[in-house]
Amino acid sequence: MSPPAGCSALGHHEAAGEDREGSTGVAVDDQATGGQPGPVEIAVSRVIGALHPQIPDVTVQPHNGSVEVLVPPSALETAARILRDQLGYVYLSMVTAVDFADHIEIVYLTYALDHPHGVFLKAKLPREDLPECPSLTATWPGAEFQERETYDLMGINFVGHPDLTRILLEDDFPGYPLRKDFSIAPDYVLMRHLRSGADGSPAQTDEEDPSDPQGTDPSPRTGDGGGVR
Repeated sequence: MSPPAGCSALGHHEAAGEDREGSTGVAVDDQATGGQPGPVEIAVSRVIGALHPQIPDVTVQPHNGSVEVLVPPSALETAARILRDQLGYVYLSMVTAVDFADHIEIVYLTYALDHPHGVFLKAKLPREDLPECPSLTATWPGAEFQERETYDLMGINFVGHPDLTRILLEDDFPGYPLRKDFSIAPDYVLMRHLRSGADGSPAQTDEEDPSDPQGTDPSPRTGDGGGVR
């Protein structure tokens, strides 16, 4: 199956018997498949055929045994719905993001239950504070938790998310620790572990006994593992 005009599909060649090489640099030998397209190429063609009519500037290519789809951020919702409704990609395995030198790439990995090849759905976002992209929770409810984690650690604003709040870090945590330019004073992390409540009072440590704040009781205490200390 040939890709539609104007659509990029690496690994497609017209000449039978020619080795094909995708962006990963892994060659596919036509002789090994009898001159027929392999299963990943078939998956690429299916994805192109479904996405290209509604997203003309989509890029689809093989990627380490899976399918990689790159769309503009504004087309993420459309692409996700097509993958789910037309091709059966109902299971969302992962949401993450990658910090490059000049942009941030959002990545969704989805699978169809009756198809072995996953689809990496990607979009490039501007590398700025809280770049926006649409939330895909309406298409894949499993994105709810993972988009919050990506917001918390990478600083991406998922527009339309039902509860876009920090999930791992404090609300006032400065910055996004998985960005390459992140830096923070080392004593802030220490204070984060010492605080126990909104009033900033010190947390009780494993060694502390509230009935003996000075630690004067010489009697042994048992730890989590049942051993005597």
